Amino acid sequence: MAFLDEYSEKLNEQPLHVKAGVLLLIVAVVSVVYWYFFWSPRHEEIQIAENKLRQNEIKIREYEAVAAELPKFEKEYKRLEREFQLVTRKLPKDKEIPALIDGVYSEIAASNLESIIFAPKPQVTKEIYAEIPIEMEVIGTYFNLADFFDRISRLPRIVNVRDLQLTRNNIRGGTVILNVKFDVVTFRLLPEQEAKPDDNKKIKGKKRKK
Repeated sequence: MAFLDEYSEKLNEQPLHVKAGVLLLIVAVVSVVYWYFFWSPRHEEIQIAENKLRQNEIKIREYEAVAAELPKFEKEYKRLEREFQLVTRKLPKDKEIPALIDGVYSEIAASNLESIIFAPKPQVTKEIYAEIPIEMEVIGTYFNLADFFDRISRLPRIVNVRDLQLTRNNIRGGTVILNVKFDVVTFRLLPEQEAKPDDNKKIKGKKRKK
């Protein structure tokens, strides 16, 4: 304490500008000590907390946006589910496939077409369904062919026509006769146990001639 008293007396004897300089130095030292030991760590903690708060606010807004769209997504999901159910009802079951193939074949005669090739091919396995193609070659007029396509389009199960090739065969009574090659494809939904290609059943091809 004697040192401080002696220092105070000497400071009082100094001119005013010296006293002001010493006071400013003391304030500066105190400010630096306060900033280093108290303000700086707290400031970093505040910045970290503010960053986390901003991130949480962004997440909350994202969740709110998703929640606002949820009824729309649920409605769309239900619509797609209904459509899927309607489509799967039109896919033939295993036991229906032979009858469906016979039904396609019978439409050839009903359309006044001449069958050259009618050969079911091995099924082609996709992710959740299998394609069952039938190789076909027929002879007839354009109107006979259009009638055949119309008939198979009205079958109770889904049947598509692919790889259509038309060539001119000859002319009968002024009518152009076509030679037509194409594949008729139907589909079936795969049960879970048939998910692996090795377990798939295949329909052996055969040719029918009229």
